[in-house]
Amino acid sequence: MTIASGQKPAIEWADIPAGTFLMGSPTDEQGRIVDETQHQVTLSAFKMSRYEITVSQFKAFVDATGYLTDAEKVSEGHCKSLIWTGKEYKFKSGLTWRCDESGNLRSEQDYNHPVLYVSWNDASAFAKWMGCRLPTEAEWEYACRAGTTTPFNTGFNLPDSLANFNANYPYLNNEKGQYRKKTLPVGSFPPNAWGLYDMHGNVYEWCSDWFDLLSSKPQTNPTGPETGYRRVRRGGGWGSDASHCRCAFRYDFFPDYCINIIGFRLASE
Repeated sequence: MTIASGQKPAIEWADIPAGTFLMGSPTDEQGRIVDETQHQVTLSAFKMSRYEITVSQFKAFVDATGYLTDAEKVSEGHCKSLIWTGKEYKFKSGLTWRCDESGNLRSEQDYNHPVLYVSWNDASAFAKWMGCRLPTEAEWEYACRAGTTTPFNTGFNLPDSLANFNANYPYLNNEKGQYRKKTLPVGSFPPNAWGLYDMHGNVYEWCSDWFDLLSSKPQTNPTGPETGYRRVRRGGGWGSDASHCRCAFRYDFFPDYCINIIGFRLASE
């Protein structure tokens, strides 16, 4: 999709209802890690973008503002862009939002894929330009679950027909599937019950919160710690095993670093 010069991209929104849910995972959930403490969270209604932000949408932002991403600020003399090879992280200079998961320039035909190599700072700048924000971690999990209480919003299995991840490593004793080793166009699979696409897999997604252990106390509209060193990312990506795509799985990353497995989506009041 081509967006006219200077025009802000259209965002398709899903209305997420107010409600209360158990954030985190039960102690017997396979793949659970220590910082998934289960607790009650109450949230006001909000909106979330149905799709991950695409290369085309991010290009409209750069074209309109001249924004320079953290990965492109080479004058600082320190490479802050990485590639996940499927086995390890490697620093690599010259990576930008125009690149695919392998570090090659994308064809414009693939600008409907989620944008990569955007730091938390970059994602936040895009959100501000759009008059929106990044979702809080609690909003993200609540929206991902869409009323479910199972490890995935698809139940106790995440088949490769419903998400893009490394299905060589399925959940529980489910069958192995495809490992595509790349992103797919946003919306390639059916949405969850609240109309959100790719909440499991394709790319991890930045949340607004600083990363820390979860509280065990009931909370209302939590926004995370006031300070920290790393920001929250959620949802798993094209290179993740199924366990890392669970609704409750939490991970972190430095806010000024960029990588080929993290993108983002937007939230709004």
